[in-house]
Amino acid sequence: MRINKITVYGVRLPLKQPFKISYDTYHDIASLIVSIETASGQVGWGEAVVDQHVSGETYLGAREIITRELAPLLIGSEASDIAQFHHTANRKIRHNPSAKAALDIALHDLLARESGKPLYAMLGGRSHERLELPYVISMLAPEEMARQAKEAARRGYQSIKIKLGDTPEHDIERIARVREVLDRSVALRVDANQGWSTKQALQVIRHAAPYQVDWFEQPVDMENLVAMAHVTQSTEAIIMADEPIHGVKEMLDVIQLNAADMVNIKLMKSAGLRPAMVMAEAGMAADIPCQIGSMVESSIATLAGAHLALAHPNIIANDLVGPAMIREDVAQMPGDETHILLDDSPGLGVTIESSRVQDLSEFVDIID
Repeated sequence: MRINKITVYGVRLPLKQPFKISYDTYHDIASLIVSIETASGQVGWGEAVVDQHVSGETYLGAREIITRELAPLLIGSEASDIAQFHHTANRKIRHNPSAKAALDIALHDLLARESGKPLYAMLGGRSHERLELPYVISMLAPEEMARQAKEAARRGYQSIKIKLGDTPEHDIERIARVREVLDRSVALRVDANQGWSTKQALQVIRHAAPYQVDWFEQPVDMENLVAMAHVTQSTEAIIMADEPIHGVKEMLDVIQLNAADMVNIKLMKSAGLRPAMVMAEAGMAADIPCQIGSMVESSIATLAGAHLALAHPNIIANDLVGPAMIREDVAQMPGDETHILLDDSPGLGVTIESSRVQDLSEFVDIID
């Protein structure tokens, strides 16, 4: 199981429609897809999708970090030494979690494929039978968001997540319009992506009380955990932290400050599956349930998150919607439109053809 080759593919995956949130609008997803190959020919796959607004990484910057700093650390090493990889990588370079996540995911996939087991079996076994997917709606005009929510419910989605972060008046109208077209059995969730001030957040939450919102995700700026704590402690609504939670340290900060009722764990923020598992454990110890989120990733990183979500009892929700939003993916997701269904296929559970990934690539780097 010694590693002798790592390949980095730079791909741009077009979205079916623009994705608008409070701080940006996306038309495609820039992804770094990584394969790690052993001397025996076994291959594991990983992925990095950066969000420069959150982690400070850029697409080309992450490429350089992987190819020049991190991948060389793995050449000649044992694929099973994941803990050692994280220790060495963190001593080599601070932060850069998406770059580290790509290699962490590929190592986990590689080990699971070599053992002939599904990845979730190596992360603790099956805690949930299947994963229900939400439908995510961009921040648009209230009537258009309502139309999309109604159509999603008709197609069988049982939870709708709406992106907000505009003025309180406009956002309250969006919540009201969407809830009007949904049956009360359909969950409604709100994500402001840091778009409100503390007072605006409390204003929206107060006026949204009649509309049965399950939780409000990241209402205030990621740099102000004290403000997040104030919002959490000033309302009976469930508040979820996302952008400020990058790893175990930030999870402990949330616990100590009582700054959130839930936490959104993303592999691209946490540096991969191993640190994410520790975060979920810390949350369970503090009675803080978790969600597995996404940077709108391809099926590769999405499935890594899905295996963790399936395995961990403290992960009660997911936001793994990337493949549903991408027009041309690198592999076929298992399941249907509204659920991810993982069987006992080894590793991530899908076949990824390097030739297909290469056809979608704008560059290919080889480290050996």
